[in-house]
Amino acid sequence: MLSLAFAGWSFQSFGQLKPKPILNDADYDFEKLLRFGFSLGINFMDFQIKSNPYQSDSLFVDNSTLYPGFNVNVVSDLRIIPTLNLRFLPGLAFGQRDVYFYESANDLEPTVMQMESSFIELPLLLKYSAFREWNARPYLIAGTNFRIDMAAYKKLNIEEDVYIGLIKGDVYYEIGFGVDFFLNFFKFSTELKFSSGFRNALGEYDNEQGTKYFNAIENLKSQVVTLSFHFE
Repeated sequence: MLSLAFAGWSFQSFGQLKPKPILNDADYDFEKLLRFGFSLGINFMDFQIKSNPYQSDSLFVDNSTLYPGFNVNVVSDLRIIPTLNLRFLPGLAFGQRDVYFYESANDLEPTVMQMESSFIELPLLLKYSAFREWNARPYLIAGTNFRIDMAAYKKLNIEEDVYIGLIKGDVYYEIGFGVDFFLNFFKFSTELKFSSGFRNALGEYDNEQGTKYFNAIENLKSQVVTLSFHFE
């Protein structure tokens, strides 16, 4: 009993003597209602493709190559309460997606269409953060993003065998998580986010050579995974 009491007293004493962490800019969450910053990121654009089972040419459609793109955004952050913020991050995103059209299961040389996108992004997100006890703090984000694809306004690149295009605008839902790192003079955040469009992304197509490729796709949903680095 004596040894247990001594152990308990020692543990309590150690807890009382343990120093509290020194917080960088301890009043960061209360100093300003509205903050601004900028963001740089790497994205991977993809498609969720569903082949048309009723097509006449029996083409199988797939996409298996992911290319890294990049993002540049402006950060505006409105504090609602210390743990909940409303964020608007307008910016630009550039990327490419390849779509493969197979004539048969044994087709080793499919027709490949390289579809580029240049998005104007208008994301509006809610950010829920943990209570700050250290100089690092995890958070969750969720919201919507309206993207306008400026590349969809260009003519189809028939010379490079791109016979179908994408729609000009789509609304995406977005979810993700990240970590805030509070430094001496600013806050640095790393964030991983998944986006998925609501609309069928199929746009115009070339009437002469693109009809069979357009008809081979029943549904084409745009998806984006983004790794961002925020400076606020």
